[in-house]
Amino acid sequence: AERGDLNKLRQWAELYRIKIDDADIDELRDVLLLRVDKLPVSLALAQSAIESGWGTSRFAVKGNALFGQWAWSNDQGLKPAEARYDNAVVRSFSNLFDSVRAYMHNLNTHPSYENFRRLRQREEIDINTLTSALDSYSEEGDIYIEKLRSMVEVNEFTLFDNAELLSE
Repeated sequence: AERGDLNKLRQWAELYRIKIDDADIDELRDVLLLRVDKLPVSLALAQSAIESGWGTSRFAVKGNALFGQWAWSNDQGLKPAEARYDNAVVRSFSNLFDSVRAYMHNLNTHPSYENFRRLRQREEIDINTLTSALDSYSEEGDIYIEKLRSMVEVNEFTLFDNAELLSE
């Protein structure tokens, strides 16, 4: 948006399932920021630790699946020992980066997380309030939210929320 590249913004809008017609750059930027904004590192760490058993689960080891995302075709992942649906699998990835990217895309696009995205836009939002909007991430609902909050607190994951990767 700062470079005035409307075509690039339209590509991002398509990737993030945003219907655009004749939006100008400022309108498109505002709509995209609701979907493409960053996620707290503490939240991603907590969810990946819970969903992958600290990276030790069969899904993490064999399928690079850190966030327990489901897929509905046997060729897209690993079959759990117990699944509610015959065609349900835990989605697999070729590498960990793809798992993180899919997790971010999921939170940034799925209708179940719209409230999460709206809360994230607030200036002074705390991690406990933000996690409350993820009650549909797991079938455990509120129990899952409490697990997330505890994981963040006990491991002091908020210390990493302002971390940045250094370029080589």
